[in-house]
Amino acid sequence: MNEFNLSDEVPVSIYVNGDAAATLMCTPEDLKDLAIGYLLDTGSIGGMADIAKISVCNAEREVYVNLRESLRKRPGFRDIITTACSQGFDYEEAIEGLENINSDHAVTILEIRQAVKRMVKESEKYIRHGGIHASALVSEGYFVTREDVGRHNSHDKVVGKAMQENVDLKASMIVTTGRISADMVFKAMNAGVPVLCSMSNPTKLAVDIAKKCGITLVGRCMGKDLTVYTQDERIIDKEKKICLAD
Repeated sequence: MNEFNLSDEVPVSIYVNGDAAATLMCTPEDLKDLAIGYLLDTGSIGGMADIAKISVCNAEREVYVNLRESLRKRPGFRDIITTACSQGFDYEEAIEGLENINSDHAVTILEIRQAVKRMVKESEKYIRHGGIHASALVSEGYFVTREDVGRHNSHDKVVGKAMQENVDLKASMIVTTGRISADMVFKAMNAGVPVLCSMSNPTKLAVDIAKKCGITLVGRCMGKDLTVYTQDERIIDKEKKICLAD
């Protein structure tokens, strides 16, 4: 019984080719979206074509994925990720040799703010009791919102859902309620999403990484102090910007 009307948080395990790949502390909803998005966002797969079969056992809170071939980049890859978000790998090493996102996708400040408003409107738990994050992935003619106690998980869920709908992620934008940390930028890079916007702010490391891989970061996107930190050429209406970071 949830007498205080709070968000659920449970461990969900993802198995890849029979091996334990990750255990995520998350809201136990949209688990297929979560698993697919997680595998793409961590660079374990390159797209839906890499997945031969996926099945979800909601009762056991487990997701089973069979890949067409073993594509995991890190041997023995096995993470336990908490809502505190740290994946515990060497960022300095990971930054070296980052791929650059080639995308001419552009958006306006109005489009960003309209996306955030729609995301919040569609986030039932966020409105009702808080204590949860929301993310939305937006592309031409496409919009999906997902909620989760972990901001990383809500990000994974919208990416996973969009992948199943064959959305061109290089022509998309993600907006989110949570702060943008370094690993959120890594996720966007692996997914190929060129624009990442938050109602909060990014970390310094997130900005540094975004500069290296060509991702547009927008912070405080609903406030008067909206700031475009990187790759400002993707924001069309520059005259409306409140601040451009150096």
